Amino acid sequence: MQHLKDKVALIIGASTHGGIGEATARHYISEGAEVFLSARRLKEAQDVAAGVGAEAIACDITNESQVEQLVREVMSRRGRLDVLVIVAGGYSNQSVDQLTRETLQSTFELNVVGPSFAIKHAARVMGRGASIIYISSATAQLNTPGIAAYGCTTAAGERLVEVAAFEYGARGIRRNTLQPGLLETPLSQALLQRPGVRRAYERETPLGRLANVDDVAAAAGWLASDGCHTTGDRIRVAGGVHLRRHALPEDYRDG
Repeated sequence: MQHLKDKVALIIGASTHGGIGEATARHYISEGAEVFLSARRLKEAQDVAAGVGAEAIACDITNESQVEQLVREVMSRRGRLDVLVIVAGGYSNQSVDQLTRETLQSTFELNVVGPSFAIKHAARVMGRGASIIYISSATAQLNTPGIAAYGCTTAAGERLVEVAAFEYGARGIRRNTLQPGLLETPLSQALLQRPGVRRAYERETPLGRLANVDDVAAAAGWLASDGCHTTGDRIRVAGGVHLRRHALPEDYRDG
């Protein structure tokens, strides 16, 4: 049984092979959905889309007029929008002592302002039973050095989702957050290949292995399906790392 049959999904922030956006698109299509991918880098998004059988549209999530046009384009091609997944986000690695106005503003734009535009314009065309999913991070709750801007802005993004879930509940549009920890992705390979890092993170993960993008995609599949009766919630996909803590640099040296 295909749990997303005839649904139209838009995934914003899907320009990396091996990333969450690509894995979610592949999972949605296997479940019967029609999928649009969007990113600022159109060529990369087109490459990912071609590999999974989706369509690609360029959009900078921090530009409200582009977000509005993106939603219009999806509606003009399919006449409906049932699922929005917001993967686009900004990461910075700076301690509090190193923070600059530019870092704080750019991270906030990507993790809060852009998602608010996407939620606003997608919701205007969505009907009862639609689903909006915000991809956050375990760093919204767990501490590790250098995540001041990223952690506080993803936490703000999660709060945005909760308020939106409350405001739009009467319309039957669900809004939830997916909160992965450190994932096995091409972008994390350099870190995970450093001596002791993988073992340190696995020690802090009760299930004993790091989550991967397919784990996140499976959770996004459930949140998008008609079998989901959850809104304003945070679904953790990190093997239980929230029950312990983030691995710290000194743990790597002990690995």
